[in-house]
Amino acid sequence: MSLIFEGSIPPQPNGKRNFTTHLSYDEHTNSIAYANGKSAIIRFLDNIDVADSQVVQFTGHAGSNVTVVRFSPIKGSQYLCSGDESGKVIVWGWNKNNDSGSPVIETTVKAEFHVLAGPITDISWDFEGKRLCVVGEGRDKFGAFISWDTGNSLGEVSAHSQRINAVHLKQSRPMRAMTVGDDGAVVFYQGPPFKFTSSDRTHHDKGKFVRDVEFSKGSGEYAVTVGSDRKIACFDGKTGEFVKYIEDDNEKVTGGIFAVSWIDETRFVTSSADQVVRLWDVKESKCLQKWTVGAENTLNFQQVGVVALKDEQIVSLSLDGTLNFFKIGEANVTMILEGHNKSITALALNPLVTGSYDGRIMEWSNKKLIESKKNDIHDNLIISIQSNTNEYSSLAWDHQLKVSGELKYKFESQPKVAAPGPDNKLAVITSADELFILNSLTGDKVAELKLSEAASAVDFVGKLVAVGYEQSKKISVFNAADLSLAYDLPDPLRATPSLISISPKEKYLAVGDVMGKIILYELEGKTVKTSRWAFHTSRINAISWRPDEDEDLVATGSLDTNIFIYSVKRPMKNIKVLNAHKDGVNNVKWEDSKYLVSTGADAFIKRWELKLE
Repeated sequence: MSLIFEGSIPPQPNGKRNFTTHLSYDEHTNSIAYANGKSAIIRFLDNIDVADSQVVQFTGHAGSNVTVVRFSPIKGSQYLCSGDESGKVIVWGWNKNNDSGSPVIETTVKAEFHVLAGPITDISWDFEGKRLCVVGEGRDKFGAFISWDTGNSLGEVSAHSQRINAVHLKQSRPMRAMTVGDDGAVVFYQGPPFKFTSSDRTHHDKGKFVRDVEFSKGSGEYAVTVGSDRKIACFDGKTGEFVKYIEDDNEKVTGGIFAVSWIDETRFVTSSADQVVRLWDVKESKCLQKWTVGAENTLNFQQVGVVALKDEQIVSLSLDGTLNFFKIGEANVTMILEGHNKSITALALNPLVTGSYDGRIMEWSNKKLIESKKNDIHDNLIISIQSNTNEYSSLAWDHQLKVSGELKYKFESQPKVAAPGPDNKLAVITSADELFILNSLTGDKVAELKLSEAASAVDFVGKLVAVGYEQSKKISVFNAADLSLAYDLPDPLRATPSLISISPKEKYLAVGDVMGKIILYELEGKTVKTSRWAFHTSRINAISWRPDEDEDLVATGSLDTNIFIYSVKRPMKNIKVLNAHKDGVNNVKWEDSKYLVSTGADAFIKRWELKLE
């Protein structure tokens, strides 16, 4: 048997208030690259309207959040460079693994350097794909020009006194570079090796941040800078001299500008805090077209990133992580991609509904991303989701049980753990050591019990509710109808239980602990069936029974990032998928007897196929 990766729904980019989020585009593969958490992600746009199996996830930055990802400009190189919060830069490549028979795309590290002593904010390749300029924060310097393969210095970034927000290397000869920063400076360099040529501190308002810079495509005749002062300054691409402001009397920019991207040699687009993406003509200083994102004036609709695609297309990034697609000449948004960009903490199947750490709930219609619905109906971590054909219930740390966004029940103390049960019922344990059975659709209370001690795990299957206790580490089984105690299981765990799962026919009970061990009980005889399921190395977050007649296979997920499938009949046999989700697997559930769905702290939704050989 084997578990084969079948496809995934990737996370959205992370937007950060008052900061630019840099997006990168590769025309040759028609894909965009961006950062999310500790992952660098490549998303291919040719089949973007379905759950995309062609997604690249690079996780080589270990414990640091990725801040920027940039494609190499060399056609067919499939190289990228990414930077993180620790100041590390990694050059890596990707290729399809055709031998595995699955859509897995492998990544390989080509070079790795620690460039700065603080977060990296932007990276730019030269047009030959040999040199990099890396900028950001640091103690002794704010940037460096380096060779991508050796890390050798190719010049000096200077004349800045604060964090550098963006850099761009002119994509033609003669080679030039520009950097912009929080100190309001626009610095121009000539090279290689790159040396300071001039600094402009007068054409952006004093005390305002200059957020982005880019040379025009082709000959690089112009360079444009944008900032929080709402100004667009145009410079000569060869000399660095100020040319003019790009402003249109008929189009007033009412919010700070976050990002700029050139369409061709004369047209560029900007995105700004006033929720508007604008298309400009550099020679005529005219706004040719604009698109307003969102009907309401809210922070989530601020446009914090933008990049030009091929065929007169543009994609912008909203602060909440939404990707908005536009086509020049068309008045409205052509496509909107929404999703999670925080750890996915709750999962329901048939239909697929997911909830995340930030309170966001996504309804996925037939796995089509463009038909997904985003609902920010909770303001804290989603504990549990229960879905059916018409509606879904959700429970969160904000004390609220809601049905499709409508409040049905509010707890006096915070819910800790919960488990969906039969007939739309829900078992909930709160921080006040209370166990509730509720109707998850109406909010009606079915039963209530004050527990003898704090509990850390619960499950609800058929007529049984099982509870795992934090201190005694024992497992109690209650009758669901009135929460009377049925029995306690023997042999308490050695570590605190973190997850309980009763088999569908109530024959077995599997309980995982915070150390990664799983104990399997046989309920009829109240005996330990096996204690050999001990291949995880950290907290068990998910246990799911495969829907089959003999209740043999059990899928498990852990904080150790791995997924295992254990066998009841052959306890020492297992199927393993290592590093399934960066920073931990949060949920694993069987879609049917053949397919498994998992979610994790990396905000990915992944689908796996079980091959019975």
